[in-house]
Amino acid sequence: MNQRKKHRFFAAAIAAAAAFSLVLAACSASSAGKSGTNAAASRTTADMAVGAAQKTAEAASAASGSKADGSALSSGLQKALSEQKIIERLTYQIETLKFDESVAGIQSLCTGLGGYVQESAIDGDGALNKNTMRSAHYVLRLPQQNLSKWKAGASKIGAVLNVATSSENVTEQYYDTESRLKSLKAQQERLLELMKKADKMSDVVELEKALADVVYQIEQMTGALRQYDSLISYATVTVDLREVAKSTLIDKTPVTLGEKISFQFRRSLRVVAEAGEGLLVFVLGSLPILVLAAAVIAAILFFRRLVRAKKRKALGLKQKAENDEPGGGDSPSGPASGGKE
Repeated sequence: MNQRKKHRFFAAAIAAAAAFSLVLAACSASSAGKSGTNAAASRTTADMAVGAAQKTAEAASAASGSKADGSALSSGLQKALSEQKIIERLTYQIETLKFDESVAGIQSLCTGLGGYVQESAIDGDGALNKNTMRSAHYVLRLPQQNLSKWKAGASKIGAVLNVATSSENVTEQYYDTESRLKSLKAQQERLLELMKKADKMSDVVELEKALADVVYQIEQMTGALRQYDSLISYATVTVDLREVAKSTLIDKTPVTLGEKISFQFRRSLRVVAEAGEGLLVFVLGSLPILVLAAAVIAAILFFRRLVRAKKRKALGLKQKAENDEPGGGDSPSGPASGGKE
C-alpha cells in the first residue's frame, strides 16, 4: 500500500508540474498575440493543457517508470530545440555594362540552382533608345543549401556594389505553432467522438459550432506552418540591377599618409577630368546654338558698323555743302576783289 501511495503521489506531482508549465506557455502565447485570435487560442491552449495534464497523470499512475518517460521527453525536447528554424534574406545592388546579358545571367543562375523567380520588373526603353539606362528588380527564391553557390556566382552577373544580409530565428514560433496544431487536432477528434454520441439537437449544434471554430484554427495554423517551411527552405534574394555607361570606381579607405595623399591626388584628377569632359560635352552638344548665336552677333555688329559708316558719310557731305555756300566761310573772291574796284 505504501509503495502504491508513493507512486500516486509522484504521479500527481508530475501532473501538477506539467499542467503548470503548459498553462504558463498558454499565457505567454496569448500575451504575445502572434496568431491574431488571442482569446480563442488561449482558451484552446488552456483546455489542451488540462487534457494533457490529465493524460500525463494517467500515464504516470499506470506505469511505474515515469522517470524514464520524463527523460525521453526531455531528450525529445532537446532534439527539437537543436533543429533551429532560420529565415535568411539577401539584398544585392549590382551595376552592369551589358544589361541584357546580366538579366539572362540572373535567370539562368537562379534556375540552375533549383530556384524560381517570385517577382521581376524591368524599367527603361533601352531596346528602343540606346541612350536611356535601364534597371531591373528581381525577387528570387533559392534553396537554402544552394545559397553559397549563388553568393559565388553573383559576381559574374555584374559589379556588386552592396550586399545586405539578414536572418530571423523563428524556432520558438515554429514549434509553438506546431504544438498548438497537434492540440487542436486532438480536440477535433474528441469533438467528433462527442458528436457521434450526442442525442439532443442542441448539443449537436453546439458541438458543430465548436468544431467549426477548431477547424478554422487548424487551417490557420497549417497555413502558418506552410509559410514558415517555405521561408526556411527557400531563402529570399532581392537583386536591384542597374545599367551604367561606365563602372563605378570604388577606392579603399586611406589609412597611412601616403595613401591619403594618393587618394586625394586621384580624386583631384578625377574631378578635373570630369569637369573637362563636361565642358567638352557642353560645347560640342551646344555647337549649333553657339554657331547661330555667333551669326546673330556678327550680323548685329555688321549692321551697326554700316549705320555708323552711313552717318559719317552724311555728316561729311553736310559739312562740304556748308563750305560751298556763298558767304559761308572765308572766300578768296570776297573783299579782295571789291578793294581793287
